[in-house]
Amino acid sequence: MSYRRRTKSSGWFLKLILCVAIGYGLYAGGRFLWQRKTIFNAEEILSQSVLQEKNFAHRPIEVVSPKYKIKAYLLEEKSNPIISLSFMFKGSGYAADDENKQGISNVVAAVLTEGTANLDSQAFKELLENKAIGISFSASVDDFSGALVTTSKNKQEAFKLLQDIFVQPRFAAEDLSRIKNQMQKALLLQKEHPQSKLRLATLQYVYGPHAYGRNPLGRAEDIAALSRKDLQQYMQTHMAQNNLLVGAAGDITPEELETVLDEVFGVLPKTSALNFVRKAKPDFDRGEKNIDYPAAGQNISAFAAQGVARTAADFYPLYIANHIFGGSGLSSRLSKAAREEKGLTYSIYSYLSLADNSPLIQGGFSSTPDKFAEVKNIFAQEWNKFGKYGASKEEIAEAKNYLISSYNLRFSSISNLSDILLYMQKDNLGLDFLQERNNNIKKVSDKEINDVAAKYYQADKYILVNIGNFAQN
Repeated sequence: MSYRRRTKSSGWFLKLILCVAIGYGLYAGGRFLWQRKTIFNAEEILSQSVLQEKNFAHRPIEVVSPKYKIKAYLLEEKSNPIISLSFMFKGSGYAADDENKQGISNVVAAVLTEGTANLDSQAFKELLENKAIGISFSASVDDFSGALVTTSKNKQEAFKLLQDIFVQPRFAAEDLSRIKNQMQKALLLQKEHPQSKLRLATLQYVYGPHAYGRNPLGRAEDIAALSRKDLQQYMQTHMAQNNLLVGAAGDITPEELETVLDEVFGVLPKTSALNFVRKAKPDFDRGEKNIDYPAAGQNISAFAAQGVARTAADFYPLYIANHIFGGSGLSSRLSKAAREEKGLTYSIYSYLSLADNSPLIQGGFSSTPDKFAEVKNIFAQEWNKFGKYGASKEEIAEAKNYLISSYNLRFSSISNLSDILLYMQKDNLGLDFLQERNNNIKKVSDKEINDVAAKYYQADKYILVNIGNFAQN
């Protein structure tokens, strides 16, 4: 997939930052460990499910709860006794943290799965394991998200447990202290990890004082000062019915989902009180920045250029163009030029970032210090050439065929399906999106693709941040 969202963790950035933190038991498998209370892997049960080859002949339906009028998209699937709920509180991500409480959204996500008023941390974890229930929370730059996966047999206990988390989260002093200490360790580890340093430097160089330029983990002094009252207030102001989206998939009927929506989410406040996050306006003429860090071993780079929102008219043409340029792995323009033909790098790529207030074309590359200048020149040449000449008919046909034929692979896990139902609502894609998505790819013309290539891959119109040893350049 050649576009990315920051959901259920802070996306690829936190993966790069925190993979180094595995030794502290903080991070694994794409999420903070405190966000992975799914003791069993329900998705494995679906590995041979019909969902893998689902053609989505039936559209999802919109379910509206009778009492509180809470809406959800549902795709009922009876082939396995598994239910997945994905939910999101829009606008409650870390960019909306109070200025003097940076990091609170991640701390709340961590502590919410440490128990309820009636269950301490150990009892909570044992119940999840014994009943095969998975519950997780996470904060992205824009939103605060959560997920529940359960077997049909234990659905009532799972839904009641989620309700209890919203009504009476434990927020015990010892749990809060432990999570805060883990966050402080993660912040220290950032300073020792080249990819982490690069990503933070890129955010700050691209966004400056804008909230998108913040450290996604937060600020050490703010985290240290957080209290139980702060966490409770965050839930009251950031997690409400009016900024809630819900996607549901699996063995649950519309009538059952109506009850869940009222009983589980009806306990939330009616309205949120969120901090406004303004649109970011990066200066893509800022050019290049080098950060000396000889201990990095390799020189690594990150780039950013103007992108488009998910609902923009240019999205599908740019989506295809990016796939050709740097989003298709070894077959991309970048990889062929720098890796396959020259053997200068193992990693060079691009993707579309869909942050609400600053969609970007992003990517990166790495090389040994003695080859770095050559790789950087190849990147610049391919960028400028793509903008000037666009893609060939053969490249476009191959890209469209791949993007269409591979789409169903995203639905091999039921949690992926409920996630997509969630984003169909966030982006106003419509209930027919699962049927129409491939048609949207097919109908993009060669001219539209090359027009967006000329528009967005303008000569040298990108920000480049590099970290490493530049003495040999």
